[in-house]
Amino acid sequence: MSRGLDDNFETTCSSLQPSSLSLMTQLPELPRSSVVDVEELRLLICDDLVASDVFEKALVRASDLGLPVDGYLVQKGLMDEAAYVQLLAQAVGVDYIGLDEALVVRPGWDEREFLKATSFTSKVFNIQNGVAITPWGLGVSALKAYVGQVQKLLIGKAPAASAPRVTFVSKLVARHAFKDFYKDQLIAHARDGLSNLSALECARDGLSWWQKLGLIAGLAGLVYGLMHTPSAMILGLSFFFSMFFFLLISLRVGTCLLQAKSALGFSATQDLSLLADRDLPVYTILVPLFKEAHMVPQIVQALRALDYPEVKLDIKLLLEEGDLPTIAAALDMKLPAFFDVLIVPSCQPQTKPKALNYGLQFAKGEYVVIYDAEDLPEPSQLKQALVLFAQNNEHLACVQAKLNFYNGRQNWLTKQFCVEYCSLFDGVLPSLKAFGFPLPLGGTSNHFRADVLVGVGGWDPYNVTEDADLGMRLYRRGFYARVLSSTTYEEACSGLKNWFMQRTRWLKGWMQTYMVHMRTPFKLLRELGLWKFIGFQAIIGGPIFSCLAHPVFLAILFWQMPFAELPNNFWVLGLWVLSLFNLSIGYLATMWLGVIGLRLRNLGGFLFSIVTIPLYWILISLAAYRALFQFIYAPFHWEKTHHTGQQTHQK
Repeated sequence: MSRGLDDNFETTCSSLQPSSLSLMTQLPELPRSSVVDVEELRLLICDDLVASDVFEKALVRASDLGLPVDGYLVQKGLMDEAAYVQLLAQAVGVDYIGLDEALVVRPGWDEREFLKATSFTSKVFNIQNGVAITPWGLGVSALKAYVGQVQKLLIGKAPAASAPRVTFVSKLVARHAFKDFYKDQLIAHARDGLSNLSALECARDGLSWWQKLGLIAGLAGLVYGLMHTPSAMILGLSFFFSMFFFLLISLRVGTCLLQAKSALGFSATQDLSLLADRDLPVYTILVPLFKEAHMVPQIVQALRALDYPEVKLDIKLLLEEGDLPTIAAALDMKLPAFFDVLIVPSCQPQTKPKALNYGLQFAKGEYVVIYDAEDLPEPSQLKQALVLFAQNNEHLACVQAKLNFYNGRQNWLTKQFCVEYCSLFDGVLPSLKAFGFPLPLGGTSNHFRADVLVGVGGWDPYNVTEDADLGMRLYRRGFYARVLSSTTYEEACSGLKNWFMQRTRWLKGWMQTYMVHMRTPFKLLRELGLWKFIGFQAIIGGPIFSCLAHPVFLAILFWQMPFAELPNNFWVLGLWVLSLFNLSIGYLATMWLGVIGLRLRNLGGFLFSIVTIPLYWILISLAAYRALFQFIYAPFHWEKTHHTGQQTHQK
């Protein structure tokens, strides 16, 4: 979380309840669990809450994982959390607060850390007229001794008033209370955290003053040139677009010449057996869902299939407040404790990155990964990512898994999508390491170091292609990303309208990303150096300007084709040659790269898709012009991509 927001948050807390802060700093530390505590726990819960044989098996597994057995039982769904905490309260002789009672929290310590606390650690916090404890991994004797110390302290602080009480609450009840109490601060950070940290890095304010001035001057010059020297002006514009076109095509040709040697990515299969479950960290999975009630069972099944101890997973289903059908679908599944249904309060902009920022404030894991509703990640992906993190230094901030499709052969459109993703994730992105260029992230299956992600301000909620922007922002701050050979399979858009809206949003987001990072071009040049600055132009600027230029180059060729001979005018000849060169080299390099990507995945039967790539480019260009229109008039509008699910494509 940004330092600036931390200061604001702490100021708000201290102003609400200044006396609580001094009180809480004097509370004794909670005791730690021991063998005696486990024996007391066995006597307390066996037969009443858990069968003896279940407890014994859980005790062995919890020991293997290095976790307290009570936390393990609750996380696995083998013991009811509320019933357990209530039983503990009765045994210790304190009050219990359940979901049906009002719990009024009071600021007195870093409550945000409570929101991120796992179910394996006890916590104590201020409530109205006393303190509350979430008791985990402790026996009755240890809790009685601790409660006695706290009660003496509370009575000493208020001898003339009625004695403040000590209560036990479940993590679920406490988290509900904290979310309600800090609702405004939590959603404000999700929306404004990045802009508070660095307004220049946020897309909220649009073009900078000099960009607006340059745009006006450029349009004026364009009108003047077209009126007085139209051929020269069109040639000049063509050269401008060709610069980006050339950079993008050069990157693709360079990848082809490397024969995609680095495109195999990183494979950790041979190392996974060395990972002991005990040493695995808690891993947070953020899953933003919007109007996708029918997709909830698929993503839940996919996440439960991951090869990772379930009790060390912290899965956040991020649902929009007004999306009642999806909320109902998630709650109806009665998910185990390691699933957390988080309701994102309504506010603008209503975007995926805003929901991710909201969920990040509750993330319990050392590592965070993003999955979309339709994703089917390979089961070993989390472990492979951990191995890659361990084999690199602390500057490796993100591991990007490869993306592909489980319905790639459905029709011509999905085949084009499949060729495109094979080229990108199996060719271009893994090869960026060899070129020394920054990695623009994909929208899903990004594995982050949580502390780094929080430190850079999370995602830009005003950027509708938040992943590419975040990849550049990480790189500018001295971090880097790598491509993992593990694949997440998605659902390619099979309908033209759905594809068109999705591609519009992607290209609009790339325009936002280019605009944001080019607000200070000289600073960007200093931070990246000349070579990487050129790489940025190729990676981010190249796709934008190439899509816009493609129909222009086609128009020039078709304009001259009826003459059946080379034009004798110098300017027109220059336009004709430049357009022919760009299109021919661009098509050939893209087809070549597509063949390489398909070969790496052992996919055949895409010949027609390869030779019809020029038609696909026309569709992308149409989406680019629509994205340009939205960039001006509706920059933050998020057009939802609709998915039908894997089962639909298996019928």
